[in-house]
Amino acid sequence: MKLNKNIPIFPPLIFNVFKPARMSSYDVVRHFKRNLPQGFGKIGHFGTLDPFACGTLMIGIGGAARLNDFIHEYLPKTYLAVGKLGIETPTGDYTSEISQKDESLYLNREIANFPKAFINERVKEKFIGDYWQPPHKYSAAKFMGKNLHEWAREGVEVKKEAVLRKVYAVEVVKYQFPYLVVRVTVSSGTYVRTLFSDIAQDLGTLGSLVSLVRESVGHVKASEGIYKKNWPHERGIEILKRGKRVDDVLHFPKNILAPEQVRAFKNGAFLRPFGEGEYVWILDEKDTLLGLAHKVSEHELRPKINFHSEALTQLSSDHDPQ
Repeated sequence: MKLNKNIPIFPPLIFNVFKPARMSSYDVVRHFKRNLPQGFGKIGHFGTLDPFACGTLMIGIGGAARLNDFIHEYLPKTYLAVGKLGIETPTGDYTSEISQKDESLYLNREIANFPKAFINERVKEKFIGDYWQPPHKYSAAKFMGKNLHEWAREGVEVKKEAVLRKVYAVEVVKYQFPYLVVRVTVSSGTYVRTLFSDIAQDLGTLGSLVSLVRESVGHVKASEGIYKKNWPHERGIEILKRGKRVDDVLHFPKNILAPEQVRAFKNGAFLRPFGEGEYVWILDEKDTLLGLAHKVSEHELRPKINFHSEALTQLSSDHDPQ
């Protein structure tokens, strides 16, 4: 029987991939797509990481990509940003030429001598909490079906309304003028280039990034990521052992169904809640992850995502990657 490549025969998995700098997120996904064993289903990543940046890029297979909205909503991202004060570039990073320099006495006599503790206290007071931020003109945000950075490179600057983001934590790690190193934990969709520029502006100058590392997404850490030398090659099945179960990435409560309830869940039937939580992972007695349910009332759980139909369950048992 010829397998449909879009139908997964492997369980939903998430790979914690360390994306190197000077490589696009799509390049990483394309490599995995070409080299994963057949039967991984659809593939996608959970949040673009700019080519100049490195760090955690999570890639989902086997239905995991359907959790994209949940990853963005429930897992904040932590970055280590190294920026240079006194300069500005169109892209907000080193990938474009300097467009403006601050040569003021205030920069070189005052800001240059700010104590690290003073800057740390100031950025915490100013930026932690609600943070309204427009998409950067050199970003993947869309306008009329095209990325803003594509419009910008054609000489068209599109200004979009500011969007509410969250800054959960910010810390000045090091200050050695003109370089300022900050660690920030932010909600999904926050442009750290813009945040660093705003920090510099609040200090009284300009600022652009020199490097950016996405250190973690939720509790998924870059230090534990799959580095390029260990990426899959020639459809080797060993890479599957490096995949994380989706219920180990999103920490929702778990409900284990009795055999007679499993069929009902797969067929979309409502279930009676047991346990706490708005969203609940649904498993069978063999620890197979069946999907995600949504608590619509105190008396009903509604299937939100079904990973397995009867047919796919059979395929999974016939092609066990273990």
